[in-house]
Amino acid sequence: MNIKKLSVLVSAVALLGGLASTSQAQVANGPWSSWSPSYNTQTSGSGSISGTTFSLSSSSSSGEHRAERRYVSFSSGSRQFEGTVRVNSLGGDRICLKQTFQDGTGPWNMIAVKKPGSLYEVQGGATLAGYTIGNSVRINTVSYTGSQKVVVYINGSQVETITGGTLPFYDKLGAYRTNSGNGPVSVTWSGIRFWQK
Repeated sequence: MNIKKLSVLVSAVALLGGLASTSQAQVANGPWSSWSPSYNTQTSGSGSISGTTFSLSSSSSSGEHRAERRYVSFSSGSRQFEGTVRVNSLGGDRICLKQTFQDGTGPWNMIAVKKPGSLYEVQGGATLAGYTIGNSVRINTVSYTGSQKVVVYINGSQVETITGGTLPFYDKLGAYRTNSGNGPVSVTWSGIRFWQK
């Protein structure tokens, strides 16, 4: 390969690398830059995790049953979460899939699934979207620390805005038995990405 062709190739690779680091998020006005927050896994009761599949084996409607990822807290800027979730099976009902938490205060935004087929906001019970067990759906949540609000999108459509949060915030995903819910359930997440600005 001659020097000229090598120079063009190196420039193209550098350009692609630059584009990857500032990749545009799916929703909300940018510019956004990619962010890779750390996380830890949390299980209790009948909860178990295998890769990105989160399961609750018990049908009990009491006690804490959860299998989740808890991402690092943040208290400045705006952060966007994106992930595709598929409820593989739901023998129970009312299982939380994604949460935006107020660190030290408690859950703020809780997106859950219930029968016969819908995604809903646990706080207040508002329906966010129809849902069929076994299908995949993309969820985006955008947390604004300056205005202390979170905006929820389902398959790219804005469905909810919640205000009045208390900093710092963090994201959780997986399977969590709500106060009125029970397993068993199996949930798989994919395409998990984060951005910040």
